[in-house]
Amino acid sequence: MQKSEVKGLLGANDLLSIVEIAKKDRSIIRMLISLVYDKEDVQSWRSIEAIGLVSREIAQTNAEVVRNLSQRFLWMLREESGNGPGSAPEMLGEIVRNSPDAFADIGQVLMSFHDEKMLRRGVMRAIWRICEKRPDLLTMTNELLEHKLYLTDDDVVVRAYAIMIAGILGLKDFLPIIEELRNDQSLVSFYDRGKFTQTTIADIANKVYAGISGGEN
Repeated sequence: MQKSEVKGLLGANDLLSIVEIAKKDRSIIRMLISLVYDKEDVQSWRSIEAIGLVSREIAQTNAEVVRNLSQRFLWMLREESGNGPGSAPEMLGEIVRNSPDAFADIGQVLMSFHDEKMLRRGVMRAIWRICEKRPDLLTMTNELLEHKLYLTDDDVVVRAYAIMIAGILGLKDFLPIIEELRNDQSLVSFYDRGKFTQTTIADIANKVYAGISGGEN
């Protein structure tokens, strides 16, 4: 399989074809990993999403391969690794999202890296993606809750993920903060369902507030 062919499938957002190829050629996951580094390119995000889907396919017959890959990504998050984290948090999030029962422990470990500012955006995205699929899978730590889930973080994307996580988990204790964020007109862009979504913190907060509070204004 040539990288140009994989890029073509990513360009068409044909992730299912990539999974089909992975059934015969598992080395495609290495090719996908090599394509995840430009966060401004939608194809990089599709690669990250595809890694989760391909990992699920591989894990059905050889979970150890995916666990080893996950451990490698976790090592990249540690300072002593000497490597930049790249897109490791996001890739781990997709792996856990797609094989939650097999790798729940990986998700819990990943969550512990939230206090590293350089990793926070990726870790919060991973938590959002995992909770979106399996809201019961992760246990929010006291430390994360003490940080108020980073609902008031300086990074607008972190704020967006935090609001959506609070909404999925129905965290009513944070309603007063979310109510304040209904006035936050900061623009935010993030990848979701094959494309970049552009909205405002206020729009996200309004939807989540209505969901948690039962529609009260």
